[in-house]
Amino acid sequence: MELEKIFENADCERALVKIASGDAEALSVIHKYMSRQIYAVAYAVLQDFTLSDDVVQETYVKIIEKSFSYQKGTNARAWVLSIARNIAIDFYRKRRFECEADELADAGMRFDESTVLSSMEVKRALDALSDEERQIITFKVYAGLKHREIAALLGITVEACKKKYQRAADKLRDAL
Repeated sequence: MELEKIFENADCERALVKIASGDAEALSVIHKYMSRQIYAVAYAVLQDFTLSDDVVQETYVKIIEKSFSYQKGTNARAWVLSIARNIAIDFYRKRRFECEADELADAGMRFDESTVLSSMEVKRALDALSDEERQIITFKVYAGLKHREIAALLGITVEACKKKYQRAADKLRDAL
């Protein structure tokens, strides 16, 4: 049985270069290896399953539109995730006044009672964190990003990222 290939930054860069040269099929490579990370970034900002799916789709469109502006030799994965984060923030700003309670109740109908309770506990614990702490935890745990990648996305130092991650993780442990 062959192990799945690890998606390196160089693989992402090659795909972006192909997309910039008109090969839209190369987007499937980014989708295959980064869709979960893109979704995790969107969910970290929005805390909404459906809107996060929309952000993933919008991210792919923006990658095609803006791939020409990617600078070779920089962090391609961080570039893609920055696009996702910016789109998610735009979505958040547009929909900030909408009530999430009805959507959460509708989502709960699709799961058994114990799963809803567990999901609600985790959501409550994550909601207790600041927006930045929640994003750092989600980027680290769900998107699998390294502290330096998270720091670059958020525009903070690596040390600050590590400290904020540790504080947020301690808060989550206490809450759960």
